[in-house]
Amino acid sequence: MRNFFRVVFSLLIGLQFFHAGDGSAQTEITAPVSEDIEVTVSRFDANGDYLLLWIAPEYGFRETHRSMARRLGAQGIEVWQSDIVEALFLPQGSGSLKRLDGSTIADLIEYAHRQTGKKIALAGDSYAAMAALLGARSWQDRKLADPYLVGAVLFTPYSYAYIPALGLEPEYMPIVESTNIPMMIYQAKNSGTTGGFAVLLDKLRLHESPVYTRIVPGVMSLFYAEPPSRAMIDVAEPIAIDIRRMLAVLARHQLPDAPVAIVKGTSIRSGIDIYLREFNGAIPPLAIKLTDIHGAPVVRNDFAGKVTVVNFWATWCPPCIEEIPSLNRLQRKMKGRPFELISINYAEDRETVMDFLRRVKVDFPVLLDTDGAYAKAWSVISYPSSFVIDPQGRIRYGVNAAIEWDDPELITKLESLMR
Repeated sequence: MRNFFRVVFSLLIGLQFFHAGDGSAQTEITAPVSEDIEVTVSRFDANGDYLLLWIAPEYGFRETHRSMARRLGAQGIEVWQSDIVEALFLPQGSGSLKRLDGSTIADLIEYAHRQTGKKIALAGDSYAAMAALLGARSWQDRKLADPYLVGAVLFTPYSYAYIPALGLEPEYMPIVESTNIPMMIYQAKNSGTTGGFAVLLDKLRLHESPVYTRIVPGVMSLFYAEPPSRAMIDVAEPIAIDIRRMLAVLARHQLPDAPVAIVKGTSIRSGIDIYLREFNGAIPPLAIKLTDIHGAPVVRNDFAGKVTVVNFWATWCPPCIEEIPSLNRLQRKMKGRPFELISINYAEDRETVMDFLRRVKVDFPVLLDTDGAYAKAWSVISYPSSFVIDPQGRIRYGVNAAIEWDDPELITKLESLMR
C-alpha cells in the first residue's frame, strides 16, 4: 500500500510539473525551410517580442521540455521545438547532432522570423546546445541585413568531441572555440559536465562572447526524468522567469556580423571505450574520506596490499544499473582474496540512493559523493567510470563504460595483479 501511494504521489507531482503555468496551447506546424526539406515544429504561441527556437537533444523532446515551453509561453515567449535530426532522416543520437552543419537550423531561423516578425533566440540542452551554436554560426555566415537573432539559451551543454579513455583530457567540438554570439547557460550543478564547466566557459569566451551563467542546484539536468523529481519542479518556474529577463539582456548585445572561422583538426566521433584498458592518465589514486549509505565514515588513505576497483555511478544512469549484477558476481568471486570493490554514488542525496537500493539488489557497500567533488578530483566525466588499482597503489586499468565484470578474461587480468 505504501508503494501504491508513492507511485500516485509521483504521478500527481509529474502532472503538476507538466501543466503548472501553462501559457499557450501546443500546435503542430510544418515549416518548408528549403526546396527539399520540411521540418515539423511544435509551436507554443505567445504574444511577446521573442521566439525561442529549441533544437531537440539526442534523446528527443520529453514532456518536461514541453512543460518548460508552456511556462515560457506564460512569460510571453513563443517557443518552437523541432527535431532537426528527425527532419533530416538521420539516426537518433548524439553522433547525428555532432555532425550537423547548422544550415537547416539557419533555414528555420529565417522561416520563424518571416512567419512571426519576432526576435529569435536559439535553445538546446545536452549535445543540441552545440547544434544551436552551429545554427547561429551558419545564420551569421549569410550576412543578412536584419539582425533579429539575439543569441542562445543553453541548458547543461555537452561539448566533448568524444569521450576519451579514462584519465585523459577531453577534446571539445570545434564550434566551442568558434563562436562569438551572446548566450545564457543554465548549468545543472549535479551534471557530470560540471567539473569541466569552467574550462568550457573559457573556450566559449575566447572571442569575447558575452556568456552569462546560472548554476542550477539539486539536479543533474532539467529534463532527464519523467515524472520529474521534486528538485526539477522547484527550479522550473524561476528559470522560465529568468529566461524572460535574460532574452532582453542578450538583445542588448550586438551580435557580430561575421562568424568566427571554424577550428580544424579535432576528430568528432561517437561512442565510448567499452573495454578495460591500461590507464594512461596522470592522476594518482586519491585517499577516500566519505560516508556510506548508512552514515558510517569510510577512510582509505592508501590502497596498498590488495586489488581495488573504484566504481563511480548514479541511479539515473542506465548503463550503471546494467553493470550492477556483474559487479555483484565479481564481489562473490573475489570473496576471501586481496580484493576490494568501492562503489561511489555521484552527486545524489541519501534518500534517492536508499530508494534505489530497496528496488535493486546491490551486494557491495555504496559510498556517497553528495556534491560530486570527489568524482571531479578523479577527473571523471562520464558514468559509469571505473578504476583498477594494483596492490602497490597504482592505477593500472580504467574504463568509462559498463562492462561485464565477471568475464573470464577480465577476471584473469585482475588476478594477474595479485601475483
